[in-house]
Amino acid sequence: MISNAIDLPRQESVPHRWHVLEILRAMHSGHRFIRVPGASCFTYLEGVPLAVHFFGFLERNGYITPCAKEGLQAYHYTLTSEGIALYEGGERWWGSLGWRQKLWVIVRG
Repeated sequence: MISNAIDLPRQESVPHRWHVLEILRAMHSGHRFIRVPGASCFTYLEGVPLAVHFFGFLERNGYITPCAKEGLQAYHYTLTSEGIALYEGGERWWGSLGWRQKLWVIVRG
C-alpha cells in the first residue's frame, strides 16, 4: 500500500488523491473554483465541470473559501492557508512516489 503523506490532520480522508492534487495545483496557480448553487452538479475549475464531492470535501474541511460572487448565484472560491498547506504536502508526497506508485494512484485514487 502507498503511504499517505498527503494526509494532514483532517476530519475525513482525501476522496481521490490524484484528482484533488490536480485541483489544488490549478487553484494554487490562480484559477478559481466556481460553484453555481441550486444546480448541485455545476462546479467548475478552469471551465471544466468537476465532481461535486471534490468541492464538498474541500469546503467541509476548510481548504477553500468564497472570495467573490458573480451575478446572483456564481460563487468563486480560493485556497485557504489550510488548502495551501494541503497542496504543499501533496506535492511533497507526489514527489516521493516512484512512477509505478504514481500510476497506481492515478488509476485507483
